[in-house]
Amino acid sequence: MFCSRCGNEIKGDGKFCPKCGAPIKSVQGASNPGAGNGTAPGGNSQNYSYNQGNYSQGGYAQGGYGQTGTTAKKRPPYVAIGAIVLAVILVIVAVKLIFFRDNYEAPIKNLVKVMEEGDGEAALDLIPEKYLDVAESWSGMDREDMEEMVIEQIEDAFDDYSGDIEIDYEIGNARGMTESELEDLESSYMGFLGDIEEGKEVEFSYKLYVNGAKQEESDSGETVRVLKIDGKWYLDPEEL
Repeated sequence: MFCSRCGNEIKGDGKFCPKCGAPIKSVQGASNPGAGNGTAPGGNSQNYSYNQGNYSQGGYAQGGYGQTGTTAKKRPPYVAIGAIVLAVILVIVAVKLIFFRDNYEAPIKNLVKVMEEGDGEAALDLIPEKYLDVAESWSGMDREDMEEMVIEQIEDAFDDYSGDIEIDYEIGNARGMTESELEDLESSYMGFLGDIEEGKEVEFSYKLYVNGAKQEESDSGETVRVLKIDGKWYLDPEEL
């Protein structure tokens, strides 16, 4: 027989368990001590039951484990989506800053395109907006008339050349204009340019090719003046 408390095997006819001292209640024919009576060997009482398909043992509760522990929390899907959107926005901003930033070289590069393609609309984009407004009111011409005039001037400038025009150019060092120089320039235009935030005189050299043959080359030491107005760089209208 076995002790009903500690499961110790008891030999003889003793009334108390020699191991734990509990009164002896005989459990005969049991191959698994403690089975069926809620008692496990060693004196540790554990409760076993099935309740609606959920296993419960001591500290385990219905529908899951009752004991506390660390569980991994899944992040909501919108957090991942938001991170992806933010990354895409940052990439777009970086590309614009690197490849499409408006710096003082931009109007010079656009001037070369105007000379190669004879684009009157692009030529007007090189001139400060306020200056164009004044020119419209004084001349009576609208923007389309101005574009046509600029195209005619470009054609006259390249009248001696017929064929595909290509300009190989180089932009050199730039000298920042002083405050007094900017003030004098604003005065010379009687304020028609607007408030000049910054100005630079930029070294510029070029070689002009027609149908692949060099026809013209700039003098050394030539400069182009560019002005920053309302956050955008323009050519000084006198350069045109």
